[in-house]
Amino acid sequence: MIHNSAKTILCYGDSNTWGNVPRSDMRYPRDVRWPGKLQIILGDDYEVISEGLCGRTLVAENPKKPHRTGITHLQAIFESADPIDLAIIMLGSNDVKKSYQLTPAQIAEHLSQTIDKIRSLGDLEKAPQILVVCPPPVIVPKTGDLDERMVAGIEAFKTLPALFKGIAEKYKCGFIDAGEHVSSSDIDGYHLDGEAHIKLAEIIGAWIHTHAL
Repeated sequence: MIHNSAKTILCYGDSNTWGNVPRSDMRYPRDVRWPGKLQIILGDDYEVISEGLCGRTLVAENPKKPHRTGITHLQAIFESADPIDLAIIMLGSNDVKKSYQLTPAQIAEHLSQTIDKIRSLGDLEKAPQILVVCPPPVIVPKTGDLDERMVAGIEAFKTLPALFKGIAEKYKCGFIDAGEHVSSSDIDGYHLDGEAHIKLAEIIGAWIHTHAL
């Protein structure tokens, strides 16, 4: 049972927060997805809200699916979860897609814009702390057939973690480079497998305890 005084953590991400099983339309069970596992780790003194949407970007726009442009929906999502003690942002994997033609520097700038937007939101009870989690790099799957849309991600992720870390430090946000702890699944090269979800939850949980949130 969640306590009325529980601290609220909003997990804001894409299919790797939603819990997409590699090479399928299936979703991992709640106790495997990293937000769900994080809830188990932290216990009843916290309420972990999972806000993952497949295909979500930071700022990049897909005209056919405008609801996937993350920055345009921050106000509604954050007001819905308010008051928020910690917002975990784990985005960037979709931004490297060939269709968006973004450089790592541009993606990092979009992270800046997202943090600026969160910090400027009105009508919130309080400004949440922010933890930036850089997704693990895109890799070539064991079958060798990486989704054509994601190929540019291999090169982009050589510099993206350092750029994200720089942005996090500039804004005095927390930062975790997920790629230092887990890897993308070798089944498709860009989604997390169940083991990685659980490990990531443990890493984030340890960060939260270390920072006495």
